Amino acid sequence: MKVLSLTNEFEEESFGGAGTAATGMLYMLDRLGFEQTIILPRSDGTSSSWDLRGRQIKVLGLPRTSHYFGNLGMIKTDVVRQEFPELNQPWDLIHSHAINFTPLAYTLSGGVIPILYTVYSFLRQELGNRPEPELQAQFTIQEELLMRCQCIHLISESERNYLAERFPQYLSKTEVLPLGISLPLERWRHANSIEFLYVGRLTDYKGIEDLINAMALIRQSGRQIRLNVVGKGADNYEDYLKQLVQSKRLGAYVQFHGWKPGSEVRQLMARAACLIVPSRREAYGLVALEGMAIGTPLIVSRAGGLAELVSNSCALTFEGGNEKQLADALKTAFDNPSLLRSLAARGRERALTFGWDSLAPKYLRLLERIK
Repeated sequence: MKVLSLTNEFEEESFGGAGTAATGMLYMLDRLGFEQTIILPRSDGTSSSWDLRGRQIKVLGLPRTSHYFGNLGMIKTDVVRQEFPELNQPWDLIHSHAINFTPLAYTLSGGVIPILYTVYSFLRQELGNRPEPELQAQFTIQEELLMRCQCIHLISESERNYLAERFPQYLSKTEVLPLGISLPLERWRHANSIEFLYVGRLTDYKGIEDLINAMALIRQSGRQIRLNVVGKGADNYEDYLKQLVQSKRLGAYVQFHGWKPGSEVRQLMARAACLIVPSRREAYGLVALEGMAIGTPLIVSRAGGLAELVSNSCALTFEGGNEKQLADALKTAFDNPSLLRSLAARGRERALTFGWDSLAPKYLRLLERIK
């Protein structure tokens, strides 16, 4: 099967959960024998290039310049088709992972080649339906793609519920398949019983503010817990979070480390007493799944797709946005190291069922049906 994959993130251009998932998925398809061509924006360089990866993955890297990308970051279809005529071929499937390739997907499809759209998040929901014209335009592009594609791949039942509420007419062409992980070599060592960890984007719905306020409640109880925050966000929001830390007199207990590459993140997870995922809403929860695979104990909100991945049998859970419940979970984790070890073992067992090779048969059936 010949597949054209359109993604903003792959391998070294992976900046978060969606990029990690796309990379794992594409290599899983490579092992299944798919012949794949990937179009990928490049952050470095000023010229396009072809690379070969895996067994038979061809990667076309396009620099993030105005020559190839225009308004709203949309790819310039005419330019790309003219410079790379080999893209104009009878693909068995066009797989879109991002909306900025939408014009190219429509054109190359010609209304004949099926388009599979993997939705990592519904933008209107994730960004709170903000009124800025550029964001509203992106929301519209995504929702048109939902209408025009032949199959919608959702990553959780929570996301399917959102689709059912807003666009029930598309449910018949929807498939829910979880994202997988490439099983890490790192293992939890429980090296430091007071070092807790947050990993992810710094944005309001991720619940970092709730976590900081919960840390303040912990300090009032006299427990000595330290929190390491790994991730980036908008400068103004990061500044707000740092000011909140200072106002709560937590400067000695909460440290911001910025963005770290995946290898360093996994090492931090392996050394942490606990990984905290305090999201108020979440499409899936790949960070939680990666932590479980390492064997790191979790404190996780029951928000969205997280509730499908993680249960009370393998983590300490709380209601998203409930700072007191989060503080109580932190206290329980601090006071009960043996409970953490038990939860960690059960969490790792569950994570092993989400290895990409375990999920491969389900993806294979989906793609063959679409073809």
